[in-house]
Amino acid sequence: MNKIKRSQRGLNFLYADFVQKIKNYNWEDWTESGLVALLRDCAGSGERTAEAYSILKEIIRRKKDLSLFDTQLMAAYSMQQGRIAELPTGEGKTLAAVVTASVLALQKNSVHILVFNDYLARRDYNENLSIYLACGLTCGYIEESSGFEHRRAAYSCDVVYVSAKEAGFDYLRDFLCMEKEKLLFNTFPIALVDEADSILIDEARIPLVLAGDGSMAPPMAARISKAVLELRQCDIKVNPKDNQVWLTETGIKSMETKIQLENLYMTENAHVLAMINAALEARFLLKKDKDYIVKNGYVLVIDESTGRVVQNRRFHDLLHQAVEMQELGLHGASSVIYNSMSIHDFLLQYKMLCGMTGTAASSATELREMYNLEVEVIPPHTPCIRNDHPDSIFLDREEQQAAVISRVQRSHAKGQPVLIGTRSVRESECFSELLTKHNIKHSVLNARNDTEEAAIIAKAGRPYKVTISTNMAGRGVDIRLDGCNEKEAAFVRAAGGLCVISTGINRSLRVDDQLRGRAGRQGDPGESQFFVCLKDLTLETFFEIEFYRYKEYPKLLRRAQRMQEGKDAEARYMLERYSRVLEEQRKVVADYRRRILLDVSSPGIMQEEEPAIYLKLVDRAGKRGVTIAERKLVLYFINMHWASYLMAMEDKRSGIHLMIIANKNLLNEYQIFAVSAFNEMTADIKRDVVKHMQKCKIDENGIDMGEAGLSGATATWTYMINEDTGQFSRIPYLVKSMSNTIKGTLFTVRGIYAKLKKRR
Repeated sequence: MNKIKRSQRGLNFLYADFVQKIKNYNWEDWTESGLVALLRDCAGSGERTAEAYSILKEIIRRKKDLSLFDTQLMAAYSMQQGRIAELPTGEGKTLAAVVTASVLALQKNSVHILVFNDYLARRDYNENLSIYLACGLTCGYIEESSGFEHRRAAYSCDVVYVSAKEAGFDYLRDFLCMEKEKLLFNTFPIALVDEADSILIDEARIPLVLAGDGSMAPPMAARISKAVLELRQCDIKVNPKDNQVWLTETGIKSMETKIQLENLYMTENAHVLAMINAALEARFLLKKDKDYIVKNGYVLVIDESTGRVVQNRRFHDLLHQAVEMQELGLHGASSVIYNSMSIHDFLLQYKMLCGMTGTAASSATELREMYNLEVEVIPPHTPCIRNDHPDSIFLDREEQQAAVISRVQRSHAKGQPVLIGTRSVRESECFSELLTKHNIKHSVLNARNDTEEAAIIAKAGRPYKVTISTNMAGRGVDIRLDGCNEKEAAFVRAAGGLCVISTGINRSLRVDDQLRGRAGRQGDPGESQFFVCLKDLTLETFFEIEFYRYKEYPKLLRRAQRMQEGKDAEARYMLERYSRVLEEQRKVVADYRRRILLDVSSPGIMQEEEPAIYLKLVDRAGKRGVTIAERKLVLYFINMHWASYLMAMEDKRSGIHLMIIANKNLLNEYQIFAVSAFNEMTADIKRDVVKHMQKCKIDENGIDMGEAGLSGATATWTYMINEDTGQFSRIPYLVKSMSNTIKGTLFTVRGIYAKLKKRR
């Protein structure tokens, strides 16, 4: 952080010179057509960048009746250099992105502006389309409901607004294409990431999944679910702190008896063992209404950082199936995962990556290590005067709730708007009931869609307004004090501006700063305060200390938070190490498949494996027919065997903790297995292609895949996997618990709680 601050002085001087060059131009007497013609000339010349920016500033003034701040121009220029620009909330990041995207697009680059959700993609497209059209550029947007033709048209535009996950899903869908005309992602141009810290860090390791309908769920799944429910306390060991559960010796014998297996740990029982591990995790680690809810016959995953149900989010396949079996007793069809990759790996494929956010400096090291991206902190055009009060810490939940309500009452009495940030849907409902009891009118955001939430959040700065929201509701939407009229805005400013109250601290200071940043935009007054109940605290960080006084607890908790950030970063790093080999193999397979699909390469498997049979086939069906047939079979069997490979890797992943007990090198074992399974997969593809080239009817048009019984899934869908409880994310702590002896006086958050209790 200090390094960023030191470099900032030189940065501000450099950008101040650039901004001054922009101001030296005057375009008031120019026609729009003249400006656009000159803009195209300037954008293509690196020496005339300031001139291009000045023209864009004038076009935006004419189209939007807004004059860009110097800080917006600085942020735009920073992003054009391939960096992450940190610009405080309310400073106009959206228009800064328009400037960057326009210049890059005028340089013959396609630009994908990757946003947080569909609402922002649609909103930003509609608000900025007139600017792009004035610059002679095409612009499109994509949302979840967009059809194939709409998506193809949008991706052909100079600039397209799309959520990061939706772009990733489109790339994964290409993996199942059997015709090159159905491809959407032909290139990876430039990606400009909005809300960069959330997408590049918080969601970096969330796998995007392309799945299809599979066979019926095996009867074994039901037997395992029933057997796990019947386990006795002596049959299992549960370590809630490290999110671990495993069978004891009696538990192993009990499971083997109940599901009628002689030895769970034989190689051929790997998938059964993976199903057992998933059932144990569903039964003893996941908590209903905390990690997931059951609604309308579906298991819906709750996001840990926001406390909200996330659309298109699942636990990994076996775990989700285990939860469904446990809660709903489902015996329906299982799914087949055809392809998967993390958002991190998807984004790294772009030839240039840049972005913007209000909170990135605290994660600068991680952004540099993960993406080779530097963070530049752009100062606000008007200094922030928000009053951030010290944290208030409470022993009991009732005391904390009373303090929150008292704070709301004081603010509400003078007309000051209040935004209460909660960490879960249940908590928001609890505070809603308390406010209702005290006759305080309020709005609650915990189950609406993005469009409705944005409208409510935008009005949260009006006089006497009280809004309860899970942490990240209305992401990307500013709370303006002048949202209605200047008279109301003056009243709110006199009352102290927006008051942000949080009912607890999060695992990351950056997330807390995002909530604080709702208040005090563009030099407006504002307040923030965090009310922490130790009973509800999720941090489990250790401290080497001798003695702490009560008044030092706020500082201690923030230290715990920083250490938690380090642990979470370590978990993400561990995930990256384990996923690296899988991602490299995915790249090899995807590249080979694309070359076959686009006719860049010919499979040549029959010529290599069975040259005599190949010549006979050519004599009978012609070289063209044989090539088409072989290409179709290769594409099909790549899909099928890659899906089997992913299942094998998932089974290995589910049992990764057993290698710790066996005192094996986890990474080496995993990589050895991955390479062996990959080689087996490539051999299986060749074998099946050769077999079906001899078995199937081939003519001058190749093979009728439907007639040959080689059709793909009748339905496919996409979703994101919730990785919070994945085995890999706990490996660092498992390893440490097995190998490290911690010396010195230790203090946990639970220890602080116990000490407070004694103090009372």
